[in-house]
Amino acid sequence: MENSANPASTLNVVPKPKNRTKLLMVAAVLIAACLVTGALLALLKPNPTGQDSWLFKGAYATYEGDTSIVGFVFGFSVKLEVLDCNSTHAYMSTSLKMESSLGEIAENENSTWVELSDFSFTDAFSESNMTASYDATLDFGSLGTRSCTVYEYQTDGPNMTVYVDKIVGWPLKMKATMAGKDSLSVSIDINLVETNIPALQ
Repeated sequence: MENSANPASTLNVVPKPKNRTKLLMVAAVLIAACLVTGALLALLKPNPTGQDSWLFKGAYATYEGDTSIVGFVFGFSVKLEVLDCNSTHAYMSTSLKMESSLGEIAENENSTWVELSDFSFTDAFSESNMTASYDATLDFGSLGTRSCTVYEYQTDGPNMTVYVDKIVGWPLKMKATMAGKDSLSVSIDINLVETNIPALQ
């Protein structure tokens, strides 16, 4: 079973602004969004109980996030879905849509078979970049109070903080922060907003 193309390589973007600062802002947000999309397939941390709760055809979760940089608004949604599965593999799909008040629209879809026995959150980033990992009990709004493992990573691009449900092993929230050029910085909260996984409802 083969993985499909890297999400960043299939991102369709048609930049419209000609101002260099605006283009830098768009690039910074796109880098953060691509990293999040690429990482989603590796964010699930299976355990014997948790995997059973989401391992069914049609299981999905939708995430949304937005940020504002010097008056420009960027919003995006990401959907993670189980298209098919068997006792050893799951055929997972991620799709991303990003829109901005600058007029940019970026869309990306990526599907790949993943081996369940090798499915691990730590595959999302290089192990050496992990700066912290700890357990926490936090309020996730409509999802209620959840026990989760919090992973903090420092990458060449954005720094990532990811909150993974301890029982289900599914990402509840991600946060990407990145310092850009010309004193610009990006901070995006990516929250789980909709799912048909009963254990997360």
